[in-house]
Amino acid sequence: MLHIIYNPTAGKRRAEKNVAQVEKILQEKGVAYEIHATCEAHDGERIARDLTERGETEIVVLGGDGTLHEVLNGLVDPSVCTLGLIPSGTGNDFAANIGIPLDVAKATDIVLNGEAKNTDYIEMSDRRCMNVGGIGMDVDVLERCSRGKMHGKLKYFSSLIKSVFAFKGYPVTVVIDGKESKHNALLVDVCNGKVYGGGIPICPKAEVADGKISAMVVDNIKGKFELLKALMILMKGKMLEYPKTSYCLCDEVIVTPEKPCVVQLDGELYPDLKFHAKIKTGLKFYRP
Repeated sequence: MLHIIYNPTAGKRRAEKNVAQVEKILQEKGVAYEIHATCEAHDGERIARDLTERGETEIVVLGGDGTLHEVLNGLVDPSVCTLGLIPSGTGNDFAANIGIPLDVAKATDIVLNGEAKNTDYIEMSDRRCMNVGGIGMDVDVLERCSRGKMHGKLKYFSSLIKSVFAFKGYPVTVVIDGKESKHNALLVDVCNGKVYGGGIPICPKAEVADGKISAMVVDNIKGKFELLKALMILMKGKMLEYPKTSYCLCDEVIVTPEKPCVVQLDGELYPDLKFHAKIKTGLKFYRP
């Protein structure tokens, strides 16, 4: 039995159209399924928890990165579950990372006929992260997005431009697999996926099934010209080559900021979360 959890408001209500198409395909193929719609924040997590507590293991997310994040955090035991994804959000970054097309029929075919492959995720204290988690400028961007009036990818990019020139960084202590270093950081990210923010190639070397966290620290950048240069490098997917970027593969990352700060996981903001990231394996995910 496939259990489809979908967010009706995802992708400017694109999800509503997509779920009708998916239902038609499943009915034509005689596949047993149930539809579970979210109505408010955290519903995806609650529904996934209720389903997996009663022993259901085949879960399909029809929505964006936020819905996927909620569902991942609701799974009682990810190691016994199989996830599918019908991308229907605004950014659909994790779908892009693992090669799931936006075409509903093709994405559904991957769930029905594809292979459920081992896929990593990141555990951040008591939360889970499917794609990218971090502190610093990316949090500042998301906070600006929440206050802005624009929508979609344009909103994110506009907020990114503002943050590039306004965010000043802050002192942090970073411990990666037991090795400590201190930084005045622009951002610290732990990556499972390559892109975030609607397609920004933050960490092209990240792989979703290598059993490692791709950890990157970008030290604070001063000067408008240097900031513009760094932004162009980021958009070209070459931030790991930037002189102020430190990068490595690891199993565990602990970040202690000088002052309390907000952590983002898959674009969701957590004001009081301790930044203690570990790699987790064993989740099965339908992907090409």
